[in-house]
Amino acid sequence: MTDIISTVIISLLTGLAGGFSGWFFSRKRQNIENIDLALTTWQKVVDSLENRVTVLLSKVDALTAENYQLREELERLKIEMQAKLRENKKIEQLEKKVQKYEKLLTDNNIEF
Repeated sequence: MTDIISTVIISLLTGLAGGFSGWFFSRKRQNIENIDLALTTWQKVVDSLENRVTVLLSKVDALTAENYQLREELERLKIEMQAKLRENKKIEQLEKKVQKYEKLLTDNNIEF
């Protein structure tokens, strides 16, 4: 009877040890697989962000160039506006002179 009990106990202990060791080593393998999966996912995220940064930097460069062109055009338009204002001021001064001389001619009964 002792032999049967010792055989059953040994069998149970062997089964438990095998089950525990199987669970323990497969758990480590799963962790390594999870780490590899997380690393792969992280690398995909980094690559995606690098691509987005590259696209955004190219857009920033394009917008910077456009901004520079618009500033140059604005400066050119300012210069043109100042020239037009000076021209309009001269025209107004000349019109006032003409009106002054017309009044002078009219006051002295001189036809023009």
